Amino acid sequence: MDLQVREATVKDISVISELGRTTYKDHFSDIWHDIDTFLDNDFTEDAIQTCINSPSESRYYLAMHENRLVGFAKLNLNTELHDRGCPCIELQKIYLKKECVGMNIGSILMEKVAKLASETRSKYIWLDVLKTNTQAQNFYQKHGFHVIDEIPYKTDKYEIGMLVMAKSLHGNK
Repeated sequence: MDLQVREATVKDISVISELGRTTYKDHFSDIWHDIDTFLDNDFTEDAIQTCINSPSESRYYLAMHENRLVGFAKLNLNTELHDRGCPCIELQKIYLKKECVGMNIGSILMEKVAKLASETRSKYIWLDVLKTNTQAQNFYQKHGFHVIDEIPYKTDKYEIGMLVMAKSLHGNK
């Protein structure tokens, strides 16, 4: 697959919103009664624009195939990982079109995240993942992430919980 990864611009806001909503529904609609209210807050065009216009705080990396968006990663920069007191990158979202899962796109996006982490001298990349999402957990473990904590998380339907996973960079523990 011919894939290009690039940073998002304001011209990409509507396609990010659309793909985020569609992909989240494809993967997680069973854990919500009212998924649209959640998505209306999480994938508003204003929220996406704020992120794109704040590159020192957050970034969207887009995976493009034949000029079509097939996936994205959303990062928060300069975050802290619990009480480690050092600069980190949070991988807040990595979403792929359902038909693109298993096509190495997530790994390519992860390489871009690791490159940015190196450039910004981050000590860790970290993320939250649903405790029930074993497919994503396995993907992150394959990329060097380890479970370091559990945190509560609930939807309007279930109490699920999240795992906090982190990948140490530059030999840090």
